[in-house]
Amino acid sequence: MGILLKEEKNTLRKELLKKLLSLTQGEIRRRSDDVGKILSNLPIYKQAKCVMAYYPLKGEVDLLDMLRKSKDKMICFPVVDMISKELAVFAVKDFDCDFVLGPLGVRQPDTDKATQVDRNDIDVVIIPGIAFDKNKNRLGRGGGFYDRFIKTLPNKATKIGVAFDFQLLENLPACPPFDEAVDTVISERISVQ
Repeated sequence: MGILLKEEKNTLRKELLKKLLSLTQGEIRRRSDDVGKILSNLPIYKQAKCVMAYYPLKGEVDLLDMLRKSKDKMICFPVVDMISKELAVFAVKDFDCDFVLGPLGVRQPDTDKATQVDRNDIDVVIIPGIAFDKNKNRLGRGGGFYDRFIKTLPNKATKIGVAFDFQLLENLPACPPFDEAVDTVISERISVQ
C-alpha cells in the first residue's frame, strides 16, 4: 500500500473519529436505533440463524439492544488473537456477564463462558467502520482484523457494514487486495446494496 494512500486514510480516520467522539450518548442511542430498525427489517437478517456482531467502541453504532431482542438467533462476537492477528468467533448467551475487556480495549466474549463458533455457520456479519462509500468499501481503524477475517468467510455469509449517515462517503481510498468491501451498508436513512 502506498504512502500517499496510507496518509489519506489516516487523515480521514482522524476527521471522522473526531466527529464520532463528539456525539452525545443521546445522539448515539437515537441514531443507533434508526440503524437497528433498518437492519432488523432486512430479509437477510430476519432469515439468519447465526449473526456475528461487534461490541461498540465509543461513538460507534450500538446495536446491542437490537441484538438482545433477537431471541431466535445465535449471536456471536469476535475475540482478538494478538499473536495471529486473527479474529475467532464466540456465541454469547448473557450480554451482561459473558464479556471481558480484550487486548485492544474492546469488550469481547469471555472464552471460558462463551462457545466458539465455526465461521462456516455464520449467516450475517455486522461490521463497524470509520467510513463506508457508495461502492461498499470500508475504512476501518487500521489494524486489518476485519479485512483478514472477511477473506476467510464462506460466500453464504452476508457482510453488512453499519454506520451513521455522515460516515457514508462518495469514495474512499481503497487498496485491494488488502481492503475488503462489504455486501451492504446500512446507515440511519440509507441502504447501499
